[in-house]
Amino acid sequence: MSPGSKVLVVLAVASLGVWGCAQGPANGSASAERIRALETKISKLEDDFRSAITVRDQLKKRVASLEEERTGLGQQIEQLQLAVKDRDDLRKQLTVRTTERDGAQNQLESLRKGIKTLLGQVEAASSTTPPVTSAVHVQPAGKS
Repeated sequence: MSPGSKVLVVLAVASLGVWGCAQGPANGSASAERIRALETKISKLEDDFRSAITVRDQLKKRVASLEEERTGLGQQIEQLQLAVKDRDDLRKQLTVRTTERDGAQNQLESLRKGIKTLLGQVEAASSTTPPVTSAVHVQPAGKS
């Protein structure tokens, strides 16, 4: 390379450098505004993040309380199922006892009717036959 072309290259690089430096301050105010806008956006995002964390914690507490409530309801359901089973067993026993009672009442009614029939037969027999009297012979006391 000749010394003239070297000078020409140095002048081109220097002019590009001067031109680049001249562009910097004009974009400086725009970039400062952009930085402020990004900082504002970041602070809003941080606030949103904090509020999301607060909501998440509240929801976790709510889920825990609902789990406890669900557990309590599960226990109540089990107790109700046992109560229903006991009720059904008692209904079966009631049906059996009612059947036994009705059978005993029928037997008693049959016995009562049988006794009435027998009493009627005894009264009918006693009215058709004369009463039986027995004679008792008493010996006087001194004669033997």
